[in-house]
Order: sequence, then C-alpha cells, then structure tokens
Amino acid sequence: MNSSFTNKFVIAKSSTKSSSGVLVKEDDVGIIESESSKDASIFFIRIWRRVTLNKNNFEIFNVKETGDGFPKKICNICHKLLDTTEFARNQNGVNNRPIRRPSYQKCRKQLEGTNPTRKEKLKWLKTKPKNKPFECPICAKRTIAGITSKVVLDHNHRTGEIRGWICDSCNTGIGRFKDDIELIKRAIKFLK
Repeated sequence: MNSSFTNKFVIAKSSTKSSSGVLVKEDDVGIIESESSKDASIFFIRIWRRVTLNKNNFEIFNVKETGDGFPKKICNICHKLLDTTEFARNQNGVNNRPIRRPSYQKCRKQLEGTNPTRKEKLKWLKTKPKNKPFECPICAKRTIAGITSKVVLDHNHRTGEIRGWICDSCNTGIGRFKDDIELIKRAIKFLK
C-alpha cells in the first residue's frame, strides 16, 4: 500500500459512487492521499480502496478529536465516524469516565453472532467444572476450575452450537480470530 498519506482524515457526507463505480457509503472514513482544487484521491478503510471524490462529497475532520470523551468515534469494524453514544459502554476509566466498546452496536451484534439455545446452555451448565482440576483441551493449561482460572463455555458464533468448556484465554483467542479457520491458518503461517 502507498505510504503517501497526508494525515488528513475525511468522512463521506453521503453515499456516492465514484467514477470507477466503487460505492463509498455515508460516514465512511478515509485518508487523503493527494488533492487538487476540485477533488481528492482518498483511501477509504472500509472498502480498502483508493477513490477520487469531488470535495463537495467529503468533509475533513480531526481524528485526534474522536473516541471516548468526544462526541464522535470511529468503529473498528465498519470504519464509520459515528456518534459515541452508538457504542455500548464497556467499563469505567479514570474518574469514572465511561469507556465504550471499539465497535458500534450494530457491528457488535454481527460480531457476537448466534448464541446457543437456552435449553442447550442449561444442559451444559450442569457439567461446568468447578473447584476441581481442569485441563484446557486447547492450550493444556492445568488449573483449578473457578479458583486459579476461569472456565468458560465456548460456542460457534455462526451456528450457536456449543463446543465445550475451555479456559477463558483460549475462548478470547478464538473470539479474536472470529471463529474463522482461515484466519487461524494465516496466523500459523505467520508464526512459521
């Protein structure tokens, strides 16, 4: 990718088709690579493409004035600049300042996917390891379930199917890879 970015961040004012037919959606965030008096070549993050737009179709904003503590925040999934209130509260920071999730609520729902049925979950909860030796079937970490490590019920986010009990670290890891075997294969290739 070209490294000639100007550090000028822009937001698309409306959904617009570029001269090459690429659809830039309203609120998409991009970075100007070059500009003339009438238009600019902008790299839009969501579509991962360079698009030339007329200057009437975008607005420059200060990226340093986005995020928690500001009225606008960029979603880490769809890369749109949205009202900070569109992001669910996650925890509290210094001086009880709210810290919000990095993805806005609509994207978060897609990320979380399908949950197991209540009946299936209740059935599995009866078998939850507690206060006894537990070895994670993925990382082989040995713990005392619920004492020296959390044990969590893992499930397929596409189907809702429960896979079993694993340590919370492995559950987080699988989640970070979005339950996607191809992403995990790329990580393995990267490690080699």
